[in-house]
Amino acid sequence: MSEATVSAATDQVVDAQQGISAPTLVENIKERPIVSLGVAGLLGFVFGGGISSRTGAATLMLIARIWLRQAATNAFASAMSNYGTGKRNGSS
Repeated sequence: MSEATVSAATDQVVDAQQGISAPTLVENIKERPIVSLGVAGLLGFVFGGGISSRTGAATLMLIARIWLRQAATNAFASAMSNYGTGKRNGSS
């Protein structure tokens, strides 16, 4: 491969990457501060050794059950609210 071909391919990759903008960590924290705080607390709890005790594991399981129940409820409500909307909007 010649140097010009490699340079052209590199320019195309750089141009393609500039069109893709993924949110940075700082942007994610600014958009969702409560979720970020919860994730940071969970990581601190797990890596700090909180899960090694029986009380810590029970606490983590309690939080996981509450979170999973909420996620299932939201998914079910979303599925029910979207049921049949495709037929009403003219798509099949």
